[in-house]
Amino acid sequence: MNDMTEQKPANLFVPVLLIALALVVWFGFQANQLYGERAQLAGLRSTQEATYQNAQKMRAQLDSLAAGTQKLASAGNKNAQAVVNALNQRGITIKPDAEAKKTP
Repeated sequence: MNDMTEQKPANLFVPVLLIALALVVWFGFQANQLYGERAQLAGLRSTQEATYQNAQKMRAQLDSLAAGTQKLASAGNKNAQAVVNALNQRGITIKPDAEAKKTP
């Protein structure tokens, strides 16, 4: 009867080892997934770079054109004043210093 009342100490090495191994595998998997997503995002960004540069050039040209129109309107040109007034009615303001920014 002494054998039944005596309990062996539980060996926790194997369960702890399995949990640690599972965590290492899980973190490795997650790191691999994040690395792949990061590479995809970098690829997408590089493909959009040319489009973004073209949009910046077009924006600079539009700002220059608007500033020139504002300058003509300030000088008394009736057609330019009509354009500026129509833009103001739509909530579009023209920056007079936009002409100083030249397109690259």
